[in-house]
Amino acid sequence: MRIVFNTAFEDVTLAMQRAAESLAEAQRQVSTGLRMGKLSDDPLSAVAAVDEHSVLDRLDAYKGAGDAASYRLGLADNVMTDIINQLTSAQTTALSARGSEITQGTRDAAANELLAIRDALMSDINTQFQGAYLFSGSNVTVAPFSVTGGTISAYQGDNDTNAIDVGSGRAVASTFDGGAIFQGSDPVHILDALTNLAAAITAGDQAGIDAGIQALNRGFDRANAAQARIGNDERSLDDARSMLTTMHAQSITRMSSIEDADLAQAASQLSQADTAYRAALAAMSTIGRVSLMDYLK
Repeated sequence: MRIVFNTAFEDVTLAMQRAAESLAEAQRQVSTGLRMGKLSDDPLSAVAAVDEHSVLDRLDAYKGAGDAASYRLGLADNVMTDIINQLTSAQTTALSARGSEITQGTRDAAANELLAIRDALMSDINTQFQGAYLFSGSNVTVAPFSVTGGTISAYQGDNDTNAIDVGSGRAVASTFDGGAIFQGSDPVHILDALTNLAAAITAGDQAGIDAGIQALNRGFDRANAAQARIGNDERSLDDARSMLTTMHAQSITRMSSIEDADLAQAASQLSQADTAYRAALAAMSTIGRVSLMDYLK
């Protein structure tokens, strides 16, 4: 009889242990919403989950880079808009001062206005973002133009530009070549051209005025082309961000199919495991109440 009792006790103990494990697992799935509690539960799915987490991290990195690029491009676009507006004003002012019938007072006023526009353009091209100069190419720690002793420097940046990766195989500019915008292939940059134009207007130098107006026209064309390139980058960034949003949602869906528990099924298993565990406890209590008389029967 001792052998029978020991066997029954071991069977009930094993059943209670299994029921407790099933109950704990069901409780874990319901409370965490996760199908796997450890890698050994499903090694293949665990590897797939690691890969999917890597994909999500990469997409999040692209999203962060895209946000930074968006701020830079938006600021650069606004700067170029002001540069174009300033050049348009300079063209209008220069044309109004052209002609031999213009009085000296009118010429002097136009010259002063052009110098003010020059200073505004210099402020625009020296715009910074988070301490870095946007229009110095890759030489972001140096202002594109500076003034020493009343003389404006040559372009101090370089013609290399930085870019930000905003997607797989997709990058947008984060800095810009101010020399290409303000000078290009011209003999002098637009700031010196405005200084020379103001002097020509003051002196009534019609040839100098005409040359200055032509320089303004070329600068206007370069500025428009630069803004168009920035606009193309902004559209490319919008496309990249839209694609990232779609890819992120798809990755989340795949991740959910790998990691998430079926809560309805987990709840059913929890109920079944609880019932089994209670039954095992009842069986254990029954064995515990076995008396000597029960052995003698």
